[in-house]
Amino acid sequence: MAFKVAKTKEEGLAQLKELVGAFEKGIKTFRDSKYNETQLRNDFVDSLLMSFGWDVDNEAGKNQFLRDVIQEESIEVEDEKSKKNPDYTLRVQGLRKLFVEAKKPYVDITKSAKAAFQTRRYGWNANLGISVLTNFDKLIIYDCRHKPNANEDERIARISVFEFSNYVEAFDEIYDLISFESASNGTLDDLFSIYERVGQTFDDYFLEQIESWRERLALSAVQRNERLGSEDINFLIQRLLNRIIFLRICEDRTIEKFETLKNIQNYDELKTLFKQSDKKYNSGLFDFIEDNLSLNIQIDSEVLIEIFNELYYPLSPYDFIVVDPTILSQIYEKFLGSHVVLDEGRQLSIVSEPEVVASNGVVPTPKIIVEQIVKETLTPLVSGKNSGELALLKIADICCGSGTFLISIYDFLLKATIERSIEEGITDVELIYEIAENTYGLTLKAKRNVIEQSIYGVDINPYATEVTEFSLLLKLLEGESGASIDHFIGQYATKVLPSLHNNIKCGNSLVDDKFFEFMPEAIENDLVLYRVKPFDWNLEFPFLNDTNGFDAIVGNPPYVRIQNLVKYSPEEVKYYQNDLSGFAVAKKETIDKYYVFIQRAIGLLNPTGFLGYIVPNKFFIIKGGKALRKFISESCSFSKIIHFGVTQVFPDRSTYTAILILQKEDRDTFKFKRIKKITPDILGTGDGYLEYEKNDFTNEPWVFLSPGTKAIFDKLNSGHVQPLKSLADICVGLQTSKDPVYIFTPEGETENTFILNSNGEIKEIEKGICLPCVYDLSFGLFDTINPNAQMIFPYVIENGKAEVISEDDFIQNYPLCWDYLNEHRDELEKRSINGKDPKWYQFGRSQSLTRFHDSSKLIWHVLSTKPSYVLDELNIQFTGGGNGPYYSLVNNSNYSILYFMGILSHPLFENMVKAGASEFRGAYYSHGKQFIENIPIKIIDEQNLEEVNSYKNIIKSVKGLIAAKNQYNETYGARRVILQRKLDILNNTLIESVNKLYSISSDEFTTVLHDEMFTNELTAEE
Repeated sequence: MAFKVAKTKEEGLAQLKELVGAFEKGIKTFRDSKYNETQLRNDFVDSLLMSFGWDVDNEAGKNQFLRDVIQEESIEVEDEKSKKNPDYTLRVQGLRKLFVEAKKPYVDITKSAKAAFQTRRYGWNANLGISVLTNFDKLIIYDCRHKPNANEDERIARISVFEFSNYVEAFDEIYDLISFESASNGTLDDLFSIYERVGQTFDDYFLEQIESWRERLALSAVQRNERLGSEDINFLIQRLLNRIIFLRICEDRTIEKFETLKNIQNYDELKTLFKQSDKKYNSGLFDFIEDNLSLNIQIDSEVLIEIFNELYYPLSPYDFIVVDPTILSQIYEKFLGSHVVLDEGRQLSIVSEPEVVASNGVVPTPKIIVEQIVKETLTPLVSGKNSGELALLKIADICCGSGTFLISIYDFLLKATIERSIEEGITDVELIYEIAENTYGLTLKAKRNVIEQSIYGVDINPYATEVTEFSLLLKLLEGESGASIDHFIGQYATKVLPSLHNNIKCGNSLVDDKFFEFMPEAIENDLVLYRVKPFDWNLEFPFLNDTNGFDAIVGNPPYVRIQNLVKYSPEEVKYYQNDLSGFAVAKKETIDKYYVFIQRAIGLLNPTGFLGYIVPNKFFIIKGGKALRKFISESCSFSKIIHFGVTQVFPDRSTYTAILILQKEDRDTFKFKRIKKITPDILGTGDGYLEYEKNDFTNEPWVFLSPGTKAIFDKLNSGHVQPLKSLADICVGLQTSKDPVYIFTPEGETENTFILNSNGEIKEIEKGICLPCVYDLSFGLFDTINPNAQMIFPYVIENGKAEVISEDDFIQNYPLCWDYLNEHRDELEKRSINGKDPKWYQFGRSQSLTRFHDSSKLIWHVLSTKPSYVLDELNIQFTGGGNGPYYSLVNNSNYSILYFMGILSHPLFENMVKAGASEFRGAYYSHGKQFIENIPIKIIDEQNLEEVNSYKNIIKSVKGLIAAKNQYNETYGARRVILQRKLDILNNTLIESVNKLYSISSDEFTTVLHDEMFTNELTAEE
């Protein structure tokens, strides 16, 4: 049988039928013990995978880094100490998606606990969702999120079992689980998410373990070494863990003898092992000149033995052969979010870093996003360069954390160097060698050169820089063996690993040596210096004087609002905002730390450099982002923007982000793509980009429209129109700063009072100090609303001004309310209250106190999935600041407020709001003031009969819709169907009237209404 990769699902099914028939025909032979695994793979498993779209033989001719399938030589593994890779690694765009482990048909894999453990162990260590075990006779899918145990029943964590005789019947189900199409378009991830997660994934378990090891080692060090302080403890334990984990991983990679650590019995033996390792590896990892402290402490043997045992089977299922160094780096990213603290009584505790608290915890950047940023940033940089020019590149992450981005940079440069060397016909065995047919690798010497010459990182956390070096060194040894290490030492008479102290630095990327001009006394204050860590770039990286900057900077800068940063590093914030710092983006009080990182990064690039960051996208449109938009538009050019909209990049977070690729060189246009779902194939292609003119994006909000919609919106904004804000006031609601105290739902009433339940006690409040309001009330477009609550309003309005009721008048006229508020006085006094000499019982803010008295208004939800404008003529109050929950419009013109309501309800103008608005999960977007106020309102030419009639028809339709909606909401049963039809007719009439007034054609209406830029695909989770 000679199969090819199935190009379609139908072709795959046809091939599978033929394959099943062949197996059935020779089943007796295939189930014989003499028929081995190699024969099975050649005869059936390769073809099985091809039937599901996997390019087993690389028919597409992809380079070695993007091949869909990586095959391991078939070997027999008889004991737990032997090491091999999975039989098949299935990948999309170079990313591992699942493993396939093959056994000969003689083995009943449904009853083989050993085979099940091996399959699950591979998948779990690689942090994959599922893996496959097959002998073709049967195919088993295992959930690899469940930590495997060799003593578990083989049925644990099984998702599905398929008999070969049922492959054809179950083709659709199997296809969704293991096909290339399913893995590449996200179907597999969506399908797998419905399975209940049981047990611990590799990253959760390993993080839990290293945190436990840190605490146990720290406790032992504190108890056995009285002179050690918190800083010493953190340094020692971090170094100790790095060394232990490094050597354990080297064991699984066959660089060190397996179970070397497990045979260590005490700390003296461990120090001897470390000294031997230093002679072999160098690099600073085992350097005891710098780290003399480690030689002069004691650690309990029992603690060490416990930890070593937990690193091996059967206490753990670790197999570091398949563990991705990026996953380890991301685990360390979380680990570095806390540190050991000793109090005065030498009691030990683990506390979070202040910046971690300020940003609500550590969330590492997913690998697929890291690789995309690196790819998008570096691809144009390496294009057209030969191997010699590639070696001169200088690339940095200036907030490197545990080194995740630097690992990806190394990977990218490694691949680029191999590809360029092959193209140039370089055969120097000191640089490149052939691993297998058409598969090449760089020598250890060449890999060292890539890291030493091209990769640089800075982080303010000293333990992070330690881990970054550790992560890069582990990555450097990937693919090496004991034999290759011995060969390198023998050939070059040098130690294996380079020192990275000149590449990875600890310091504050945002605070340079000008800090000492800003705060001269800081040089005498070690606490300030340690907290701020000023960093002189040209001194630390002297080559910057010659290169005029880095060729590229990539990363994910911290998202910390200045209000939070000032709590733990006030000197730093003051420096940002001082002219000495040069940070034009930091003058406002509402900035975020990533603003400053973007400006710093751009300043550190050479004239042809590129920046690749993932950052919150809200600065594109909010008022507080104006300075950053101005800086970017004037200081560099856009190369590419990948906008994730409401699609969540970071797990368990609601952060709305975009990838920014910026470059120093001037360019006229840039590319933009909106991502609705994160899948390898979408991120991996150049499809779906729109092109924009750079000069169209200034300090004004950045709104990305498709060309057709932009032309229509430009038309609507031209002609005889005025912005809504020139004809009406758009207002926030009343802001009490303590709504639960001031707003209540009456449980009853008397002639003069409302009755309420306050914390289980019945209270009365005078009606004279209350105003009707809406509170936490949902409503839709054209609804009629009624107050559902009462608001205590401690003001009197005279001559259009609101004055706080004096204490004497309050006590005399509203004694019940005075007593009630006094019971809440403590919490009311904790509020921030605006104004001179504020009284403790007044509202926190004074906006809109007189706006809604005796005037009609529109009210709407700030966050909604569609327009929700309602007319209020009952003087209803409501709450709301800049973020809602409600906004309102008060008419200042001679036009009817219903005219504005009709225009705002129109789908094209709603899409105009949506185009420039902040987006949120669940398809919600903001209807805040800045997104509403510039809607173009047609100024009616009173001499133009058509315009006058359209104006009147809009008002008539809106009146009809309000009345019909009220009827609809109060009607049940069959009559609702008729009323719904009436609403549809009135709504269509309204749309037609607005279309006619603005000269909107049916084609233009359809273009905007169905523009994909305005649609959001919801994930299964949402």
